[in-house]
Amino acid sequence: MATCGFEVRSAEQGRELKLAMQRLWLTGQVMPVGARLLVRHVFCNGEEQALEAVYSFMLPRDAALRRFEVEGEGFEAHSELRRVEEAVKVYEEGIEAGHLATLARAYRDGVVNLTLGNLRKGEQVTVTLEVLAGVELHDDGLRFRFPFALAPGYHPKARAAGGEIELPEQEFGDVILPKYMREADGLHDVGFDLALRIPGAVAEIGSPSHAVRVREENGARRVTLAPAADLPNRDVVIDVKFAEPTTQILGGAKRFAMAVPSTRFGQSASGRRKVAMVIDRSGSMRGQPMTQAVRAVEACLGALSKDDEFALVAFDDRIEMFRDMLVPATSESRDAARSFLQGIGARGGTELARGFSAGARLAAGGDVLVITDGQVMGTEEILAKARALNVRIHCLGIGSASQDRFLALLASATGGVSRFVTPQERVDVTAVDLFASIGRPVAVDVRASGAKFETQPPAAVFAGTPWVAFGSASGPAAVRVEWNSGNFTEAIPTDQPEAAETLRLLDGARQIADLESRMTPGAEKEIEPKLVEISETFGLASRAMALVAVVKRAGDQAGAPPVTRIVPVGMPQGTQFESYFRPAARMAMSDSIAPAGVRYALASVVRREVPARPPDDTDRLLEIAANVAPDGGVAGSDIEDRTLKTVSALLLFLAEGHTTTEGAFRLHVERMVRFLESLSGLSRAHEEIIGRVVAFARAGRKPGRRTLRSWKDIENAVA
Repeated sequence: MATCGFEVRSAEQGRELKLAMQRLWLTGQVMPVGARLLVRHVFCNGEEQALEAVYSFMLPRDAALRRFEVEGEGFEAHSELRRVEEAVKVYEEGIEAGHLATLARAYRDGVVNLTLGNLRKGEQVTVTLEVLAGVELHDDGLRFRFPFALAPGYHPKARAAGGEIELPEQEFGDVILPKYMREADGLHDVGFDLALRIPGAVAEIGSPSHAVRVREENGARRVTLAPAADLPNRDVVIDVKFAEPTTQILGGAKRFAMAVPSTRFGQSASGRRKVAMVIDRSGSMRGQPMTQAVRAVEACLGALSKDDEFALVAFDDRIEMFRDMLVPATSESRDAARSFLQGIGARGGTELARGFSAGARLAAGGDVLVITDGQVMGTEEILAKARALNVRIHCLGIGSASQDRFLALLASATGGVSRFVTPQERVDVTAVDLFASIGRPVAVDVRASGAKFETQPPAAVFAGTPWVAFGSASGPAAVRVEWNSGNFTEAIPTDQPEAAETLRLLDGARQIADLESRMTPGAEKEIEPKLVEISETFGLASRAMALVAVVKRAGDQAGAPPVTRIVPVGMPQGTQFESYFRPAARMAMSDSIAPAGVRYALASVVRREVPARPPDDTDRLLEIAANVAPDGGVAGSDIEDRTLKTVSALLLFLAEGHTTTEGAFRLHVERMVRFLESLSGLSRAHEEIIGRVVAFARAGRKPGRRTLRSWKDIENAVA
C-alpha cells in the first residue's frame, strides 16, 4: 500500500486535507516545429473512503491530447478515443460498477479535466498523458513553454471568492476549475527531463523559469530540472539558441515540416507605418509588468518617423485613448503621448476584446500591438471578434502561468506574431524587439506548391519569425515557395521516416487547436462534425472527442460512489491572491480585481520578494531610444549638440550588440544612421569621424566600450 505524503491545511476548515495528486513529471522531445510529450501524474488516496480526483490544467500552444496510460499495482490500461457523450457514459458506468475509471476531457479555453475515479484507500495510480504541442520559433532559436500552473482568468460573468471561480454553466458546461491556494508550498511537486532534437549546431540552452542541467545522451541534448523537485507555481520555459539561422526540413516525403528563416525572404520594405499600441492596465498587470510596458511603448515611439502614424489605447474594463484617431509621430505628439502613458496605472478587469477592437478601429488596415498578461476566459468569442477586424494583431504576453496558447492563436488568426515572457525577463526590451519586426513584413502573398498542405502556411513573413509549413507528398517532392518579390525551391529529403508520425500528429494538433478556437457557443453544431473527423483521422482528442479507460480490479464493489476531491493549485508566482479574490462573500469578478502586488524571484522552495533592480546599460538604451526624434537624431539643444549625442548613442547601441539588422533596437540604430548620413554643412574633421561611425554601423562592428563625451573620444572609439 502506498504512502501519501503531501498535505495542506485548509484555512477555511482548519484541518489538513490529504492531497490526491502527489507528483507531475514531464518528459518527451522538443523539435524546432513542436514537441511530443509525456506528462506523468501520480495520484494517491490518503483518506478513508474511495476518491474521485479531478485535476485541471491548461494545454500549451497548438496542443492536443493523444492518449493516456493508467498504471497501478497489478494492472495497466490504455485509453480509448470516443465521442464526448460516449466517453462520459463509459466513465460513469465504470464508476457505478466500482471500477477504476479515468477520463480526460477538453473544454473551452484549452482547459482539460483529468478525472480519476474509485481510487481506493492507500492506492497509488499513475496516469501518463501523451501531448502534442507547439513551440515559439524564432530565426535564431526557439522557446518551449509548458504549463505547470493554471492562472485565474477574467470573465465578465464569472464570480470569484475564497479562491474559487464560478463560470456560467450555459456557456462553459460542466468544466471544473481548481480551488486556488495562496501559496503552492505543500502541493504536488513537479519536474522535467526533456530531449532536444535540434538539427544543426546549438549555441546556447537555458531557462528563465527554472534552474536546469544540460547533458548529452544518445546523440541528443537533455534538459533536466536541477533540484529534485519544484513548486507548481510557474510554467517551465526552455530557450534554445541556434548557432546560425538555417532552413530546417524535418521528416520525409510522406510527411514533412519546413522552417525557413525570415532572412531568406529579404529585408523589411520601407514605407509609412500605421500602428496602434494597446496596453493592458488590468489589476493583474500592477507592478513591474505595468512599468516595463509603459517604458517599452515610449521606446517604440522613438522608432517612428514623422511620416508614421500611431495610436495609444489603455484598457481594463474601460477604454482610454491618447487620441480618438491616428496621429503623426511628430515631436509634439510623442511628448503628449508620454504624458498620457505616465498617467496609466493598473486597475480593473481584463476586457481584452474591447482593447484591441479600439486599437483596430484607429489603425484600420495597419497593425495592432497588444501588451497583456492575457488572463481571460471565453477566448473563443474574443478570437471571433479579432478575425472580423481588418488588422494584424501582434501579441506580447507576460506571466508565470501560460496564456501562450490563446495569445498565439490571437496573433496567427489575424496574420500577426506573438511572444511570451516570464516576469523574470525584461518586458520592455522584448516589446521593442517585437515592434521592430512588425508593420513591414519581409514578404507578403507567400504561396507554396509541389506538395499537399492541409493547413495553409502563413501568407506574410515578419523579420525574426520563420515561415513554417506542414505538408505531405506521395513521393519525392520539391516545394516551391513564391512571394511578392522572390521565390526559392527546396527538395524534401526522404531519409527521416522516423519523424513522419510525430510530424503528422503535430499537424493534426495544430488543426484541432485552430478549429477549437472557432467553436463559439453559437458555432458548436457547425464545428463539431469537422472536429470529430479530424480527431478520428489523427487519433487525437478534442472538445468533441475524449479519452476514457476503465479498469476492473478484484474486489470492486458497485453502489458505493466515491467522494470527489478537486486537486488545488497555488497562485502563479508573482500574482497576489487578492488580485482576484477578496475575503468578502461571492461577488462579480469584474468587481473583485484588486491591484496585484508582490513579485517573487526564482526559488525552489523559498519564495522571496525581488529587490529593486539597479539601472543598467539596457535602461540607458531604453531612455535614449525614447528620445530619438522623428528625424532619427537624438534630441538636443542645437544641431551640433544633437549630432554629438546621436553619434555617442549610436556607438553605445553598437557596443551592446545592436546593429541595423540585429538586436532589439535595430530600428533605432537604422534611423540614427540615416540621420547622420543626411547631415551637411559640418566641419571636415567631424564629417570624417561621422563617416567612420556610419561605416562601423553599416558593417555591424562593435567599438570598444568607453566614455564618449567628446569628438576626440568618438574618434578614438572607431580608430
